[in-house]
Amino acid sequence: MANSEEHDKENKQTKQHQRSAQPLHIRKSRLVLLLLITVILTALIAVAATLGFQHWQSGLDKDQRKSFSKIENVYQTLTNDYYKKKDPDKLSKAAIDGMVKELDDPYSEYMTKDQTKSFNEDVSGDFVGIGAEMQKKDQHIQITSPMKGSPAEKAGLKPKDIVKKVDGKSVKGQPLEAIVKKVRGKKGSTVTLTIQRGTHEQDFKIKRDKIHVKSVDYSKHGNVAVLKINKFQSSTSGELKSALLKAHKAGINKVVLDLRNNPGGLLDEAVKMINVFVDKNNTAVELQKGDHTEKIKTSNHALKEAKDMKVSILINEGSASASEVFTGAMKDYDKATVYGSKSFGKGIVQTTHEFKDGSLLKFTNMKWLTPKGHYIHGKGIKPDHTIKPPKYQQLSVIPTDKTLKVGDDNKHVSTIKIGLDALGYRTDDEGTSFDSNLENQVKAFQKDNHLDETGKFDQSTNEKFTQALVEKSNQHDTVLDDLLHKLQ
Repeated sequence: MANSEEHDKENKQTKQHQRSAQPLHIRKSRLVLLLLITVILTALIAVAATLGFQHWQSGLDKDQRKSFSKIENVYQTLTNDYYKKKDPDKLSKAAIDGMVKELDDPYSEYMTKDQTKSFNEDVSGDFVGIGAEMQKKDQHIQITSPMKGSPAEKAGLKPKDIVKKVDGKSVKGQPLEAIVKKVRGKKGSTVTLTIQRGTHEQDFKIKRDKIHVKSVDYSKHGNVAVLKINKFQSSTSGELKSALLKAHKAGINKVVLDLRNNPGGLLDEAVKMINVFVDKNNTAVELQKGDHTEKIKTSNHALKEAKDMKVSILINEGSASASEVFTGAMKDYDKATVYGSKSFGKGIVQTTHEFKDGSLLKFTNMKWLTPKGHYIHGKGIKPDHTIKPPKYQQLSVIPTDKTLKVGDDNKHVSTIKIGLDALGYRTDDEGTSFDSNLENQVKAFQKDNHLDETGKFDQSTNEKFTQALVEKSNQHDTVLDDLLHKLQ
């Protein structure tokens, strides 16, 4: 009995095993459907992952992506459907310019490839050309000063030479920037300038070379060395050291660092210049962006030859940005006495992002504070001792499209009176009324400058007037003279 039951049980298990071991039959159509669903799901996952990676890589959040999608949509619509053919590059540039303009920040800008090249040359102080500074004067392009040892100087160009042609083509009516661009070129190539000197015209064939614009000019005034620092470019700290060593070798320990009208430049050069006077591991400047603060430290020992020097810094309302970073640190560490007038007050820092096509975006990305935490933006740095420039050096420019005459009464009339008085033409007062005495003085000025003696302050009179005041300022630096007198 037991054996019979066991036998039946074994037979049942064997049948069940046989049924479970039978092959699984799936219809062909269902298999194709399953494969198709698998492929679609795989593709959707891949697309989602790719989009997610792209969104992550772009650094944009959901709202930013939504706004940017609209920009792409407008760009695509105008490129494809606008009734006139539009240049896609110009449309994209216009979009970028619009975004930058919306920042309402005068220090942020988008530059084309050519503008980027000029910008990089400006901050490096190096370019390829002939080494002659030019200016537009009386509708002429005039050589102001060939740089020492430059191709222009070696070729024989002189100050006040008038450029008539570049490579045989007239420059009449062209803006200065366009002419400078034509004079510059590839190293080793030549450019021919047709120069008018007096009544004589002559061609000068000049070979272009790499030119370095000095940012530090050294001059000796008695027992004082004056170092005019024009801007903060890639070699400024090295030039400063060389000038200080030159002063030390000459036995001079009184140094004036003239930062007037220095608009700034490279922040790292300002830090290096601070390090010339301030020893290692001290804060040169403090940078802030939101809640993040970074203290930029000096990395080297101070220049030993500069340690015993009595340093004076000269600033004015044109001293800005890196000039203020340097002045602020020197003042905080009691390394210099500051003279002049209050500085500009630019306490923000710009950075740049260069694109593959050579264009560049310059934008404000943080603010800076002096080592002791002073934020000077919009306030400026007050000098320890004020030295005011003469009134004629502080005059506002009179618009060239205005003609002033007897009977007029406005602030520009006061400007004319102060300026003419400084030039030696006697005016009765500094008021805003254009009277007969001022008319006579304007006529005298016009006669001396070979202009039509109308007594009216017109465009040609305005240009000569401005030119004469600039030349007077360059010849008689009363602020520097006052400081040098104090230091003797």
